[in-house]
Amino acid sequence: MADASNEIPHTGMDGGAAAASTDLHLSPTASFRVGLAAGAVAGTTVDLVLFPLDTLKTRLQVQGAKMSGEVLRGVYRGVTPAIAASAPSGAAFFGTYDWLKRCLAQWIPMTPAPLQHVLAAVGGDVTSSVVRVPFEVVKQNLQAGMYRSSRQAVLSILRDEGTRGLYRGWGSMLAREIPFDVLEFPLYEALKAAWARRKRMPLHPWESALCGSVAGGVAAALTTPFDVVKTRLMTQQAGVPLYRGVLATMRRVAREEGVAALFSGTVPRVLWISLGGAIFFGGYETTKALIIPHAARNW
Repeated sequence: MADASNEIPHTGMDGGAAAASTDLHLSPTASFRVGLAAGAVAGTTVDLVLFPLDTLKTRLQVQGAKMSGEVLRGVYRGVTPAIAASAPSGAAFFGTYDWLKRCLAQWIPMTPAPLQHVLAAVGGDVTSSVVRVPFEVVKQNLQAGMYRSSRQAVLSILRDEGTRGLYRGWGSMLAREIPFDVLEFPLYEALKAAWARRKRMPLHPWESALCGSVAGGVAAALTTPFDVVKTRLMTQQAGVPLYRGVLATMRRVAREEGVAALFSGTVPRVLWISLGGAIFFGGYETTKALIIPHAARNW
């Protein structure tokens, strides 16, 4: 397993070192609570700041459109459900991720660190998706211009499809998120560990943020086809489904529109996630460094 001290950023000669030291003694329960708080702060911040890039990516994937004034209009449409989902889904992911990392390190310490990170990320994805998918369905339909308001979207989806409609594309989201995080989190942890070894001290928050940016950009580029499939499934109209299932949708898009269509929105997606990775992991690690001393004493 990677040196646990590399998990905590260095925020000052005293504060950062103290955080790194106390993290070694956190229980799985305390790690879960730290992850909840840090994930909630980080998720809300990145979604609010970078929402326009997410809207642009969604519209390019739904419409297959070239850049135009219409594509760029109303880029904050759908921000309400996105922000409403950010804190609980970010908290659910990182609470589970940090808890599982700690448990795996204690229960099966001989497991290679990258495998621990993969398993923890998969667990975080499954947990957070339960919270996130309904908000994501509403958000993407608003971004694509299908409805005028969150209320109209929710009522229409419930009327036409029932509660199941709010979980449209759940499987496709997991099909995107799991490969993404299987690539991103081991790479993120490996970059942090390598940099910390080279420095011979814990990382500053901006250094962790840079590792997150690189890891996120690489994972985003490689998993764009899954993101296109998720967008198509979540935004298709009830009663006239054009797409069914992840692989069938991928084949249909490639056959009818060309393989290049599976990479629609790659540039805004990579830009969004690279910038988002820097903001997200920077905020996540900074928040952890601030609250870990409290957690070690009180949790």
